Amino acid sequence: MVWVNGSPREEGEHFTVEGRWLRFTEPLVPKARAQKRGLGKRMALLAGVGVYGDQKADVVDIRYHRGGAVQHATELPIIPPEPDTDTAGAEG
Repeated sequence: MVWVNGSPREEGEHFTVEGRWLRFTEPLVPKARAQKRGLGKRMALLAGVGVYGDQKADVVDIRYHRGGAVQHATELPIIPPEPDTDTAGAEG
């Protein structure tokens, strides 16, 4: 079982398994990117104005079987895929 932000995801519809990796069909926001704020947003936070829209990072949790036992992994790191070098600069 796989959950993103607490919502279940289905293999084949929302993600595929590639070796030890899960490749999601929709982009996920990693924690580091979600925490970056510009000067204007930081000033708004200091002034007491809430700025929440882009601060939320996605959270991935999984449940799997290993050695006959059920295991859980929570808040897995989100690693964006490398740019596709096969199509970079290709002319159509």
